[in-house]
Amino acid sequence: MTRLLSVLILISVASIAHAKLYRWVDEKGQVQYSDKPPVTGQTAAEMDSSGRVRKTPSETRTLSKEEQAQLAEEKRRQIEQERRDRALLQTYSKPEELDARRDLQIESVQAGITSNQLRKQTVAERLKKLQGQVETLEKRKRPVPDDLKAEIELTRKEMADIDRNIAKQQQDIEDIRKRSEADKQRWRELKQQQDKPR
Repeated sequence: MTRLLSVLILISVASIAHAKLYRWVDEKGQVQYSDKPPVTGQTAAEMDSSGRVRKTPSETRTLSKEEQAQLAEEKRRQIEQERRDRALLQTYSKPEELDARRDLQIESVQAGITSNQLRKQTVAERLKKLQGQVETLEKRKRPVPDDLKAEIELTRKEMADIDRNIAKQQQDIEDIRKRSEADKQRWRELKQQQDKPR
């Protein structure tokens, strides 16, 4: 048992002695240590187990296409967020102005809903007349022409399209409200950061 334990300790010490250690300074100026080289483009010094520099600088690990894509997407998001933050601070001086923008956007979408509802009434009246013609023909035991059936089908489809448009516009209003609340919250955070004494 003691012999087995000694062998395990020797293997453990040997693996630690051969483990690579890297030292580099990150983009914030902080010194970092790791058993893997940095993937963000900094050059790193390779060190031995006692902390002495073994090689300097070591080549950084080449990023895979997926990692490059992730870094590029993260950078794009960061740039977009900074652009939005600047626009919020430059465009609005108080939260009430964001509320006014929200109300104007909702008013515009609501006008579209009203227009669709009026159109739906017109289409519903047309459908009612067409269905009345079918009932009259059926009472007289006469066949319903194919063109009348086709017109009824098209009118029903138009009604369904209008309903879908109205539902989408109602969702648009909800989205506008959520975006406006998020923008207001972000505006307040940015103003607090801006007004902090330096």
